[in-house]
Amino acid sequence: MKQLYKRYSFVLCTLAPVHVGNGDTYTQKEYIYENGHYYFPNMGSLYEEIQNHGPEVVKTFEDFLMLNQNNNRRKPRLVDFLNDQRIAARGFGGYQIDETMFESEKDQRGKINEISEFIKDPYGSPYVPGSSLKGSLRTLVLNGKPNVKNDNELSSIFSNIYVSDSSPISLEKLILCRKWDYSGIKMEAKGLPVYRESLRPFTVIKFEIQACSNEAVEILDNLSKIAESVYQHYHEFFLQEFSNKYIQNNVFAPMYLGAGSGLWTKTKIDDVKLNRFKTGKYSMKRKGVLKLTKAPLVKYKEKGEIHSLIQNNENFYEMGKSGFICRALEDN
Repeated sequence: MKQLYKRYSFVLCTLAPVHVGNGDTYTQKEYIYENGHYYFPNMGSLYEEIQNHGPEVVKTFEDFLMLNQNNNRRKPRLVDFLNDQRIAARGFGGYQIDETMFESEKDQRGKINEISEFIKDPYGSPYVPGSSLKGSLRTLVLNGKPNVKNDNELSSIFSNIYVSDSSPISLEKLILCRKWDYSGIKMEAKGLPVYRESLRPFTVIKFEIQACSNEAVEILDNLSKIAESVYQHYHEFFLQEFSNKYIQNNVFAPMYLGAGSGLWTKTKIDDVKLNRFKTGKYSMKRKGVLKLTKAPLVKYKEKGEIHSLIQNNENFYEMGKSGFICRALEDN
């Protein structure tokens, strides 16, 4: 049998903040919070400016960098150092993220100690690696194709699916988001000291996918149906335990992408033994908490009507919630 080959346009739309990290974090010694902005300077350019102020300031800066974040009553902050040294310049390259007012409590603004960085290309633009999207698609198929007998068979199929890295994304699409856990037992949300650079809701991200086998083509041709089936199962198994006001409506075919979206979006639901999570380090009550974050309200127009991405007045979004359109390219 002749092997099929098809190319697809894959357009992802974030319906909530999405974080794909590079493993690095910023501390208060590496960003400046001023005038409603979080500014992440190029530290090399910053050091050059400090050198212009003489060896004593250089030594003071080096001592500042060595301060332990955990052993000081006053957390060492870069903005305080610059102000103490009367360094007014701010043109150190890098980039800034506008404050949304949902990052932290009012008295903690600008005092976030660790911010997980979004992955960026060599030119400093955020992007989503093809490997990240491919992993999410693999989870969809793992949950939505019962005829795939085992992990080895799935790996064989996905070895014939090639996902490009996304097109570069504007830095203006980044916001800072806090992790919130919503308990369906206590019926309350708890803000945690975990902060991430994330893509704004309704950010459009473009990829290209190649399928180089009959099985791979069948999956890509039916990907939207698979995603809808998987979401229905996820909703019945987990989401329905929570108030509808925190559950977002689907726009396009549903999927979850990136860090912080929760266990049940990252694994084969039917294979998880809940008894494993009754005790120990990863213990959880019932099926765990709903992973949320906060961001500004986003509305959109569809068929002449205005819709909101969220249904609550607390600005809670489902972390990682997205929608996609996957279409075969005509030049196949």
